[in-house]
Amino acid sequence: MALHVRHHRLIRFCALAVTVGALGYAATRARSRADITSEGLSKLTPATEDLIRSIAVERPVVVHAFVSREVPREYVEIRLRLLNLLREMEAQGGQGLTVRIIEPELHSPEAEEAMEKWNIMPRPLVDREGGRLEELETFMGLAFVSGPREEIIGFLDRGLSVEYEIARALRVVTQDKKKVVGIWRTDATIMGNFDLQSKSQQPAWRIVEELRKQYEVRSLNPKQPVPEDVDVLFVPQLPSCAQDELDNVRAYVEAGRPALLTVDPFPLFDIRTSPKEEKLPPPGQQNNMFGGGGGPPAEPKGDYAGFLRDIGVDWEDEKILSDSYNPHPTLEQVPKQIVFVGPRQDGSNSFVGKDPSVDGLTEIVLMFGGELKPAAGWQDKFTPLLETGPTTGWALFEAMVQRHPLFGIQGPMPPRPGKLEDGRLTVVPPDGKPKVMAARIKGGADGEKKDRNVVVIADLDLFGNNFYAMHERGGDVDADGLDDVRFDNVTFLLNVVDGLIGDDRFVELRKRKAKYRRLATVDDLKKEERAAREAQTEEANKSAEAELEEAKKSLEAAVDAIEQRSDLDETTKQIMLKSAEQAENRRLQARTESIEREKAKAVGKVETRYQRQSREIEDRIRIASVLLPPVPALLLGGFIYLRKRRREHDAIPTTRRKGAAGKGKEGEGA
Repeated sequence: MALHVRHHRLIRFCALAVTVGALGYAATRARSRADITSEGLSKLTPATEDLIRSIAVERPVVVHAFVSREVPREYVEIRLRLLNLLREMEAQGGQGLTVRIIEPELHSPEAEEAMEKWNIMPRPLVDREGGRLEELETFMGLAFVSGPREEIIGFLDRGLSVEYEIARALRVVTQDKKKVVGIWRTDATIMGNFDLQSKSQQPAWRIVEELRKQYEVRSLNPKQPVPEDVDVLFVPQLPSCAQDELDNVRAYVEAGRPALLTVDPFPLFDIRTSPKEEKLPPPGQQNNMFGGGGGPPAEPKGDYAGFLRDIGVDWEDEKILSDSYNPHPTLEQVPKQIVFVGPRQDGSNSFVGKDPSVDGLTEIVLMFGGELKPAAGWQDKFTPLLETGPTTGWALFEAMVQRHPLFGIQGPMPPRPGKLEDGRLTVVPPDGKPKVMAARIKGGADGEKKDRNVVVIADLDLFGNNFYAMHERGGDVDADGLDDVRFDNVTFLLNVVDGLIGDDRFVELRKRKAKYRRLATVDDLKKEERAAREAQTEEANKSAEAELEEAKKSLEAAVDAIEQRSDLDETTKQIMLKSAEQAENRRLQARTESIEREKAKAVGKVETRYQRQSREIEDRIRIASVLLPPVPALLLGGFIYLRKRRREHDAIPTTRRKGAAGKGKEGEGA
């Protein structure tokens, strides 16, 4: 007996459901997953997959992930990326890897486990959804456990690379021993210090804690030779070392062992550690501002310039670089001594084709740094790492500080143009040539001296806590949930240390972040506005200088005329000279004020025009971002609708189509 049509449809539907279920089950059993996004941040790299597969059953690893179900809008992306990577790990891993994903509610047993057992605390985050502010206690932490070894990630901030943090923690709990990074104790106390005067502990720089996540970090006594088990030596502010301390560093470097040296001509963290200042006395013996303190005088500094030349670097300790290039409108008020190194708007990129430690990075910022040059005979062994553009000039240290008899040295100050007693200019404009601010030196073996393996950076402030906080939480300057800037200072340091040790497994992982895209048109407008503003300012300054020269000439002419008069006595001449000088000064002051007003007015017009044009462009982009995305879907929907209507029309018999019936009746009537 033939089945009814509806029975056929029911059987077909059931068969289709069974097929879909079977395919889904097969895909689940096959553990096949795909990330079809352009950046592929939700899939594991081959290196991480190899690391996961290498986890043996004899040494299992358990990953406890505590991730809140509800997070602020700006953390949704990193939460999704974290969960995708954890599920990918679970799919790729063998029996030796166990992944627990827990979504704890506040005050729940799971939250208690996270806080008490693993010290993973919820972080209060502000949620701005719906135009209202609400504080959410958010968990975003992981605990990696392998036998007695534990590695805790307390919170994954939005500026961190998720896969890198996971891979590093896995490597720490599965490796037998950490490499050792030795930090030389200098006047730059980045390892922390106890202040005897305030009786308080100065914490270590946060970059030290970042190094401790991957390495064993030790504080080294500079009066003793570097221990043999130190894998890399980090010397912060080399110019603050005494001669015997420099000799220990020299012996270490000449033995071919890797070292990271920083030489900062203007350390913002403590200007007293500048190369041109005396070495600080030991703690507890530093003089107060009224000259007390007592104790023996501080040691003299060693010949750091000679040491640097011997390892291939020529460095002038008085020069502080400045660069007018600033690609960030939100940071336009920062001084020019804050130098931005990276891809430029003209298409040049000082990172491309360079050392692996910088290739692929976004941008690095240096603050009041110096210039490095290859010493004679070391050109072929000197590899630039950080290089500025052609708009870089420099100023001398003495032109940017003031010395007070009570409060000591003060700075930084805006550079004061002029000349020193020896005739040197205190401020030098750009010469159109790029300047090197960090370099790698390799080679140079000579007799008992082995090949050097050294990286020298002419700045130490680039590793300050403010850059670590920006690295951790992203570059959201105006708290709108979007990254305004991205500085890779922390990534640069970690890459340099990895490169010196010879372990580049994490270098590529640190670069796996969402692409940082800028509004190039707005940036070009800002560049044009800055150039126009500088041109207006320069023109006004030239006008002021011309007025000043004219006033001087007028005053000199008036003085000569008075001096040549023989009918006046000396007293009358002095009175007339004073009167003429005052009259010329009043005229000059009035003209100067007029020029300043005209300059401010012209600059204001330029800024107003830029703000108007940038707002118009941003509005167009905002409107386009709202209107354009639905267009493809609407076009596709319209195409499908028209195609369906046409098929329906073609399926109608000719006799039933509109107009066909009327023609048929007319035929019958005829």
